[in-house]
Parts: sequence; structure tokens; C-alpha cells
Amino acid sequence: MNWRYIFAIYAIYIAISIIVKIIGEAGVPGNIFFYHLINSSQVSYLNPVMVFLSKYGREYVWIPVTAALFIAGGKYRRASIILASAFILAIILGELSKYSVAEPRPFLVLSNYHLLVPKPHDYSYPSGHALIVGVGAITLLLTLPYYISVPLTIEALLVSYSRVYVGVHWPLDVLAGWILAAAISFTALKLENFEMKVYNKLKDFLIGISDSRAAEKKRV
Repeated sequence: MNWRYIFAIYAIYIAISIIVKIIGEAGVPGNIFFYHLINSSQVSYLNPVMVFLSKYGREYVWIPVTAALFIAGGKYRRASIILASAFILAIILGELSKYSVAEPRPFLVLSNYHLLVPKPHDYSYPSGHALIVGVGAITLLLTLPYYISVPLTIEALLVSYSRVYVGVHWPLDVLAGWILAAAISFTALKLENFEMKVYNKLKDFLIGISDSRAAEKKRV
């Protein structure tokens, strides 16, 4: 994708962030309505699944996936390196956004909500879970076959939905997370050559350390 379009996606995200900063998420049309629509649709037999996805669908899926792709080698290793780079950028930009916008969670604003998990103590916008799993899904859709990327994209969508379902995020948090995720994924893909150079230099450095230690053991 052309840098112009990538910057346009970043611009959309920044524009939404400015609006949220000025009027608050409760003031964004439809945000309260869709929060209640999703959060009040809880079904008892689905609740444990949604809680599990909300708690563990990010780190407990995407870290092992990235590691497994790296170990598999070839095109899978390429995808894992791009994925890891995108995750690093997502963590940095996500945290900067949270503390720049400083938007309270919906349960701190609304009087009517159904909370299924302990209350998080950080800010709400954007959803860190939606951002990370969105980066994972979009990056894999761009780099790997559908039989790998599509199931993981479904998982990412379910994790994102679960964050509103369990009561800890506004719908706009999730939408903004995916918009930023798209921009970051395209950025990571554009910077692939740089990322590969960094990876190769790091690999050569570690191999050099390993070889020098092996040589020292032989001398001893």
C-alpha cells in the first residue's frame, strides 16, 4: 500500500481521537447505545467463553502464534518478524494514545452496566486488546494463506467483541483499535526490508556470541 493511504488511515485515527478527547466517548453518537446493546445481550452459557476470550485471547494466543510461525521458518518466519515489529509499534502507539486521550472506562461513566471481569484501572481509549489482536489478524491476512489467517481473524474479532460484552470497553475503543491496527500493519509491511536487516544483524550478533563461547570452552 502507498504511504499516502497509510498516512490517511493514521489521520482518520487521529481525527477520531481528537473528537473523543473534546467531547468524551459518552458524547459520541451511538456509542452508549451500542455499548448497552452488546453489554446487555449477555447469555449465561456464553459468559465463560467471553470472559476467557477477554482475559486470555490476546497474549495466550498471539504470543504462541508468533513463536510458532518463527520456528516454522520460511514464509512463516517472515510473517512472524513483521508481526513482532507491528506488535512493538502497537504497544508504543497504544500506550501513547491511552495517556494522551485519557478516556474513562464506561463503568465509570454509566450507571447501568453488567461487568463480568474485575475493573481495569487504566484508561479506555483505544482498546489495547482490539489493537493487538487487530494487528495480528490484519498482518497475517496480508502475509499468510487464508487457512491460517482467517481462523485467527475470527478469534481476533471475538476477542474484540468480548471486551464490550464483558463491560470494560466502549464500542468506539474497539473500532479505533482496529483502525490504528490497520495503519500499523501496513506500516510494518512497508518497513519489511528494515525489519529483516535488524533481524539479520541481531541473529549474526547472537551467533557470534555463541561461537566465541564455544571457542573459549574448547581452549579450556
